[in-house]
Amino acid sequence: MASAAWAVLQVLLLLPTRSWSPVGAGNPPDCDAPLASALPRSSFSSSSELSSSHGPGFSRLNRRDGAGGWTPLVSNKYQWLQIDLGERMEVTAVATQGGYGSSDWVTSYLLMFSDGGRNWKQYRREESIWGFPGNTNADSVVHYRLQPPFEARFLRFLPLAWNPRGRIGMRIEVYGCAYKSEVVYFDGQSALLYKLDKKPLKPVRDVISLKFKAIQSNGILLHREGQHGNHITLELIKGKLVFFLNSGNAKLPTTITPVTLTLGSLLDDQHWHSVLIELLDTQVNFTVDKHTHHFQAKGESSYLDLNFEISFGGVPTPGRARAFTRKSFHGCLENLYYNGVDVAELAKKHKPQILMMGNVSFSCPQPQTVPVTFLSSRSYLALPANSGEDKVSVTFQFRTWNRAGHLLFGELQRGSGSFVLFLKDGKLKLSLFQPGQSPKNVTAGAGLNDGHWHSVSLSAKWSHMNVVVDDDTAVQPLVAALIDSGDTYYFGALYEQSCEAHKHRGNPSGLYYIDADGSGPLGPFLVYCNMTDAAWTVVRHGGPDAVTVRGAPSGHPRSAVSFAYAAGAGQLRAAVSLAERCEQRLALRCGTARRPDSRDGTPLSWWVGRTNETHTYWGGSLPDAQKCTCGLEGNCIDSQYYCNCDAGRNEW
Repeated sequence: MASAAWAVLQVLLLLPTRSWSPVGAGNPPDCDAPLASALPRSSFSSSSELSSSHGPGFSRLNRRDGAGGWTPLVSNKYQWLQIDLGERMEVTAVATQGGYGSSDWVTSYLLMFSDGGRNWKQYRREESIWGFPGNTNADSVVHYRLQPPFEARFLRFLPLAWNPRGRIGMRIEVYGCAYKSEVVYFDGQSALLYKLDKKPLKPVRDVISLKFKAIQSNGILLHREGQHGNHITLELIKGKLVFFLNSGNAKLPTTITPVTLTLGSLLDDQHWHSVLIELLDTQVNFTVDKHTHHFQAKGESSYLDLNFEISFGGVPTPGRARAFTRKSFHGCLENLYYNGVDVAELAKKHKPQILMMGNVSFSCPQPQTVPVTFLSSRSYLALPANSGEDKVSVTFQFRTWNRAGHLLFGELQRGSGSFVLFLKDGKLKLSLFQPGQSPKNVTAGAGLNDGHWHSVSLSAKWSHMNVVVDDDTAVQPLVAALIDSGDTYYFGALYEQSCEAHKHRGNPSGLYYIDADGSGPLGPFLVYCNMTDAAWTVVRHGGPDAVTVRGAPSGHPRSAVSFAYAAGAGQLRAAVSLAERCEQRLALRCGTARRPDSRDGTPLSWWVGRTNETHTYWGGSLPDAQKCTCGLEGNCIDSQYYCNCDAGRNEW
């Protein structure tokens, strides 16, 4: 989740995103068949059930058998209802009901999905990252069409709120259709080489689309090069997707650098991510998970004068069948299209246009290691410890953007103390608390809040405790004492999506990084959290708070001021969508001068909003009011004017 990097050759264009879909890559128009109603009861599972007649097998929509729906043993936010569709399907809509003829229904819920039933991802509605609206009674059906749809085999419904006079009660349906796609698996030492038809067209237009699921954080997804150093490359680097474009044109000035664009981060999360690259003459559109960069390259379009072959998964070394010049991709590619040609299908059928190098297969294995994401300050993971052992020993990996946060907590046996492992200022600290002794502290590592994976090993035994972070080891001597491991280790949340989440953690006002779209493609950004009775998120700009606008000889100011915020447009929109209320204030102050309007009454001062609309009102006023705040409130210093500046007083 990182913000994009701009290159010298790029000029931003205010263009709408163009959509392109190859034949067979999208869901058909009639992809709305019920998928759950025909499934056997064994396809449904849940966290718990109130009784055998309230089990998950009775949760199909409009069914009245059993108790008429699923109800868990305890109604709380830790319950879930799961469906196994049997195979990966295109899911386009969901529907919910309460328990038949009861007072049990869910008023809001989260929807999770997974390919293998282990590594889950939350579905996020476009207008909100929070839950879906549920039911208001037991028997009416609430449908929700998913925009965009998704592909998955497993779905989970997680109730967030329910009828306060009843229990959790759900009957559900899922709508969609069969999902067909060709998948290619690369083991990190393999690649596909696709030989193109030698029929160049003018102007050249290339369209490349694919979906990828990465197992490792680095690797080449695609590469194409020419005879003069020109090339295009799509590479995953530390979980970020980077698009390189080098014209290799000797006619261009040496001061013009190759284009390098970066989108997304934490894209090695073992979930599917979509990519679309469109090249038309010197115009390039680069899209990752619906986030698009449009840019226009300067100079000639010779960078598209490339060889008639393109490699996927790695960059083969010429003359060496299984050697690669750069780190190869480890993971899966799906719906791999080049100008409408299904490259994966050609490879699967062993067509002559395809050369396969290394171990390439045509199914996507499920991950052996599954990461755990903590989505809120209340999230934690409790795992059993080796109770009774005379030591504490834990190893794991973590990644976060937060400078501070708890990672691990554990209590020792027989009241002999506790320990906590946490981040502070990007460093890892281990504190051991024992009765009658001052806390023992160990610090290791630095800059660990960079969003990359870091390995941690900690141990405490008898006379010492130590922490190893990556290659950094720190040791703390202890007073000889028996250390008995407790029953449970508690792993806690690391990063937050909003200032509200920081407020719930008890954090004071201050600067924090927030990640407004969670594990989506947007990066974290720095905000000021003002913890009053509510949690205000303040996004600051890089300029001074006040800018002097001086008059020209004609008496009219001729000055423009731009405010560059510490977050991009997508990050700001994500933050706004989380907020209950959002406001921005621009104020105009004057001294010994009337407010500058033209003779026909048209204002000569204005500001431009995020969608390029022009506004002529200032802080505290309203659009189209033609009055300043004092005019609306009736307290201007000169009652014959609607703005204080119009009075022309010798004061600010």
